[in-house]
Amino acid sequence: MDSDSKAAPDDPGSLRGRSEAQRTLGDVVARLGAGRGAAVVVTGESGSGRSALLAATARSAAGCTVLRVGGVDSEAAVPWAWCQRLVLPLTEDLPELPAGHAEILAGIVAGRCPPEAVLAVASTLRWTLEASGAGRPVLLCVDDAHRLDPLSLCVLGLLARRLGPLPVGLLLTVVMGHPALAALDGIDTLRLPPIDDEAARLLLADAAPPGRAAADLCAATVADALGLAAGNPLALTELAAAAYADDRCGSLRLPRGSRWQADKAHRFRRLPAEDRAVITTVLVGGPLGPDVLRSAARRAGWRPGAIDRAVASGLVVVTDDGTAAVAGRLLRQVLRAEAPSAAQHAAHRLLAEVLGPGRSRLYGALHRLACGMGPAEEDAADLERAVGEAGHHAAGEVLEEAADFAPRPQLRERWLTLAARHAFLAGQDTRARNLLRRVPPHGAPEGTGALRSLVEGERLLRDGAPTEACRLLSAAADLFLDECNESAARAMMLAGEAAFVAGDFAGYFALARRAASLRRGAGPETTPATCLVVDHFAGMTATFEGRYREAGRLLRRVMRLAEGTSDPYCALWAGQAAYTLGDAARARAFAVAAAESARGSGALSLVPAALVYQALAALLTDRCATAEEAALEGLRLARRTGQRNLAVDHLAVLALVSALQGNGEDAAARLRSITHQVSTWGLGRPAAFGRWASACADLAANRPADALTQLTGMAHTAVGNQTNLAIRQLATPHFVEAAVRCDRRAKAAEALRSYHGWAASGTSAARLALAHRCHALLEADEAAADEQFRHAAQLHQRDGAILELAKTELFQAHRLRRARKPRPARELLREALQIFQQFGAVSWARRATEELRATGARVPAPTLGEGAFAPVAELTPQQTRICELVTQGATNQEIAEVLMVSVRTVEYHLRNVFTRLGVRSRVELAAHFR
Repeated sequence: MDSDSKAAPDDPGSLRGRSEAQRTLGDVVARLGAGRGAAVVVTGESGSGRSALLAATARSAAGCTVLRVGGVDSEAAVPWAWCQRLVLPLTEDLPELPAGHAEILAGIVAGRCPPEAVLAVASTLRWTLEASGAGRPVLLCVDDAHRLDPLSLCVLGLLARRLGPLPVGLLLTVVMGHPALAALDGIDTLRLPPIDDEAARLLLADAAPPGRAAADLCAATVADALGLAAGNPLALTELAAAAYADDRCGSLRLPRGSRWQADKAHRFRRLPAEDRAVITTVLVGGPLGPDVLRSAARRAGWRPGAIDRAVASGLVVVTDDGTAAVAGRLLRQVLRAEAPSAAQHAAHRLLAEVLGPGRSRLYGALHRLACGMGPAEEDAADLERAVGEAGHHAAGEVLEEAADFAPRPQLRERWLTLAARHAFLAGQDTRARNLLRRVPPHGAPEGTGALRSLVEGERLLRDGAPTEACRLLSAAADLFLDECNESAARAMMLAGEAAFVAGDFAGYFALARRAASLRRGAGPETTPATCLVVDHFAGMTATFEGRYREAGRLLRRVMRLAEGTSDPYCALWAGQAAYTLGDAARARAFAVAAAESARGSGALSLVPAALVYQALAALLTDRCATAEEAALEGLRLARRTGQRNLAVDHLAVLALVSALQGNGEDAAARLRSITHQVSTWGLGRPAAFGRWASACADLAANRPADALTQLTGMAHTAVGNQTNLAIRQLATPHFVEAAVRCDRRAKAAEALRSYHGWAASGTSAARLALAHRCHALLEADEAAADEQFRHAAQLHQRDGAILELAKTELFQAHRLRRARKPRPARELLREALQIFQQFGAVSWARRATEELRATGARVPAPTLGEGAFAPVAELTPQQTRICELVTQGATNQEIAEVLMVSVRTVEYHLRNVFTRLGVRSRVELAAHFR
């Protein structure tokens, strides 16, 4: 029997992200077959898919008698209304009724049952449901149980708690937070949380009309839809309809006739005036702490329970610490349209009075401005001062709202642009883009033009074409010059990074010359940040031009200027300076400081950039697992904050990590994932990184000619076919290795001269060790070569670069074997092989094994399959992450997609983990980690 309530959607797409909930309800149906009854209350917000889930479970209940009777608003005040609708069709087919039950059923049908009979009614319904199945299990589905009359709801609660051994299942849906849940206390509750982004994207694709696909939507529209819907399937489906109808990469709105919007608006309008006032106050106040909300309640004279009723409406949520908020931008849009302007103005005045001048300065200034409590210009100035002391998320939210109350149009544009800047820094790229669209494209007074160019330029630097980013940031620097040297310097520095990413070194040198003029015009008011930028440009330029002593002096001064800074940009730039000098410890320290400072101020968009240098600093001393961990975290955050260029950077670093360990298949998989974006946006730096990584993988696989081709071709990956000077220098040791093995010694020697000068000017023993190893490879004299190898090994050990030490020992052993000195060669090779096995460097371990056999030594074959070596240390971060994903039920293919590696690599790591932990299956592994 089907209910006469609204039909649940049958589209399988509406169940995206609900697989776990489906399994839970499927278990209830499965238990019915064994004669065991059960009841579950499914709760979630409007549009979360409660009805769809219930309908899907009813369809899948093969072998059961399914009864579907939902709640109806128009009968919610009629006693026993729902019970009557349930029993009317059932009594027709029931066998002869026991006298007591017959009397109860007759009373329900006639509407004469007394209210105190709820327990007797529950007992009768229990008997009736069992009898109605005719020997088959019964599944009773009650959709929208919060719309039942109170007596029927009470009976349902009593029935659900007394199913016991009966083959009767009871599934109910209730809107989250509804008072009806109190009558269902003690029953298992299944809460439907918001669906995740992956499920949301699939649902967005499901909603595409014929002939359209999700790929047709621009990335900004997709991100906006996901952000607005906040994991609500109905809202997302309706936003998708609007997006496919008119995809202009703008701010989405729910379509006319939206069921989601109508539900929220209806719920708001039917509340008592006092409850609406509470919700309006929370709406205009943003997140309100419990003390502020209590003060507002006292001042407004709200009756006790008004706040609780507002929360019970589902339009306000309260966190564990008591903070109240209207959840989600979409709901805020709806309520702002529903709440009268006068009510919103009154709420602003109430909060302005409660907060006063000394309490919550940022929000107090906003509310005073909104309600016109004081002189508008004074309130606006107070707001700007307060914004400077706030975190980026709060500052952006307040400025966006304050723009509607700005006393002048120019100030409105400035505040919207500042809000976009704060939104970008807070990691809200789509919101930043939408805010900028509300500002006229041409410059306006009060620095809006410069600020807009800065925001748009930095956005494109992280998610767009770096050449265009460089143009905008250079323009911002020019516009800032007349008002603020420090702002001009910062814009120039970001423009320099954009040129660096594009591989445009001619453009970088031009910016360096412009930055030098800032020093010439410097006065006593020149800030440390400005000096840092000038020295950074000068130091990097000196590095690229081979003036290494001068470069070292300038870049060390950059680090001194950044010591103890709370500015994440300055810490990040100092980390780059330290990395250029090869100071791994200080590069990591500055990168960590930049990430911590960014997190502390809410500048989440800067964290992935800091993690790039954490990963590179770790690679300086062969801490491959640490580098991979930092890059994977950076990749996750870059994607979350909409910074695809930084995601590419992290994938390039991950490819390099794999290549240095000799895992060419992983390196290739990671590089394939960035090829399109690199070519589309002209990303010269990751392109050069990619060639370097490919060359390292070729060298590990004993393909020196291919490696030499890759490294020689590095000159043709940048803008205007310029050579990427930075990465060419970093890749020199591998170029020398490939060139020597291809008998191109003259080219190798030429490249080594510059590299050795650079390495000797810095503080990196690891880089200097590579220089000595390159000299050893080029030496014709055996004794001189041995001495260079010895120096290299000592420096590797001093800096802890153990993997490179093993490679140096392999190269030296090869030379010793060719010189007919097998015994010392064997000693070196055994140590190198052990290190390669420890690092899981399969290709390098294979080469060491071949060399060891060539010396006449007997080497046992690997026991874990071709090329597999058991780790001798604790699980690496990547192995631990794989174990976590296995525990979550992910397949090897799914794990490979998450970690951007090949399936074979996942299998290899799992074999090693099984051996290390002494487990024999994925089930045992999952149990071990639980």
